[in-house]
Amino acid sequence: MPVMRTTTELQRNMGDVAALCHQIKEPVYITKNGEADLVLMDAEAFERALDLRNAVFEREMRTLEGIERGRREIAAGEGRPYAEIREQLSL
Repeated sequence: MPVMRTTTELQRNMGDVAALCHQIKEPVYITKNGEADLVLMDAEAFERALDLRNAVFEREMRTLEGIERGRREIAAGEGRPYAEIREQLSL
């Protein structure tokens, strides 16, 4: 369940909301008129989240590049039948 605070609470108790962010190391949603308006997060936790996002993105790009390389090889007639590979690997 996301942690939520109002804009009024943020304005009146910025120190408390900041302390909460540092304590829980998770996003704190700031609401305005009952709807999510902003998200506050501890800077260290934010950096870790960005690092994870970037690592996932890089892995996905390597996967897509491998798939594309395989498609080019098949189009160039360089592929081998799956059954042949399984037999070679004794699967």
